[in-house]
Amino acid sequence: MDIEQAIYERRTIRRFKQTSIPMETLKKLIDLARVAPMARNIQAMEFIIVQNNEHVKKIFSMIRFAGSLPENERKPEPGREPTTYIMVMVNTDIKKEYVDFDVGAAVENILLGAVKYGIGCCWMGNIDKNKIQNYLKINQKYEIKHVISLGYPDEVSVMEPFQDSFKYWKDDEGGMHVPKRTLEDIIKIL
Repeated sequence: MDIEQAIYERRTIRRFKQTSIPMETLKKLIDLARVAPMARNIQAMEFIIVQNNEHVKKIFSMIRFAGSLPENERKPEPGREPTTYIMVMVNTDIKKEYVDFDVGAAVENILLGAVKYGIGCCWMGNIDKNKIQNYLKINQKYEIKHVISLGYPDEVSVMEPFQDSFKYWKDDEGGMHVPKRTLEDIIKIL
């Protein structure tokens, strides 16, 4: 799979088959994040892979899904929850400034790498960082920036042309539709 294909195929997935992702694959995704560009090459990004069933279930209660959908369609149904989480953190003993650029680059590498392995992901920012930090007993020098929910996809998500709203929506069969502006709408040539 080439990079262009991975970029166009990457969609947010929120419903997953209950099949474990091999640890070697998860480590490879973190390795892709490790080599992302970092401001001033100061590498403060660190990650926790959460795959233990008890921890996965507990963290599920500390994250919120799909803010654009009606309340009853947001969270995955029982048996379709994420099987793994990656905690995206910054070691503030190493770096405190310009970390959002680093985080974005690292997370995008994980998301694109996941496409190659047939893994669905949801990059989550609506999380209870304090509860997660306390539950996992993460040292206070780490700032949790995001959580990535992962698993093998159990839903279809398609890109479609933007018309009147940026809100994504589900059709009657449960397929997710994600409006995107066209290239002509966003590019200006001078």
